[in-house]
Amino acid sequence: METEALERPADLAIWPAFAEGAAQAVSTHYASLREALAAAARVLADSSRQPWIVTEDGEMLAPIAIRGYLN
Repeated sequence: METEALERPADLAIWPAFAEGAAQAVSTHYASLREALAAAARVLADSSRQPWIVTEDGEMLAPIAIRGYLN
């Protein structure tokens, strides 16, 4: 991913890890992908929730991809 992509807006969707809670998904818009990744890092600490990020370019980052960017 390009470095400048980190400064573009992104949406973070937090889904329950279990299917029965899917109706409770919460989405938040962030001014930058960097901010969305920081928020996703906090979500990853809770195994009952899974973060997904959608970038301004439409790229979807699954939890495993988010972990890769954080390492």
